[in-house]
Amino acid sequence: MNTEELLMQGLNLMLLGMGMVFFILSLLIFILKGTSALITKYAPHVEPLVIPAQKAVVPVNSENDPELIAAISIAIHHFRSNS
Repeated sequence: MNTEELLMQGLNLMLLGMGMVFFILSLLIFILKGTSALITKYAPHVEPLVIPAQKAVVPVNSENDPELIAAISIAIHHFRSNS
């Protein structure tokens, strides 16, 4: 076999492989579209369940807790001194 025959066989094999991949992917697309159409046609429509949102209960403390303020101040001071 010479180089020209080998190149032609390689080209034929490449085109055959690419054609098969294209055919199989096209077939897969048509099967998926058909399945989707059948499911949407025959499946019952389900209404989404609506759950009312619950409001978060946050305790309101109008007093400023001195221990909390001191802890936050120390944390901020420590963070700034390390940065």
